[in-house]
Amino acid sequence: MKNKLNEIFTTLIASVWLINGLYCKILNQVPRHEALAAQILNTNNSRAAIIFIGVLEVILAIWVFLKYK
Repeated sequence: MKNKLNEIFTTLIASVWLINGLYCKILNQVPRHEALAAQILNTNNSRAAIIFIGVLEVILAIWVFLKYK
């Protein structure tokens, strides 16, 4: 039971990274992320940074899904 619960939570957490990275950042469906990055980086061209962060989040999700240690 504990092993199954751990697998469910791991899948949920990896799904959040996948959705946040791919849908919100790479596909730019949540413009708030780019606006926050522009404010933090103090630049108007924050799209490249957001795509980079999104790719890293997708890689992290895949890493967790594959259970690579």
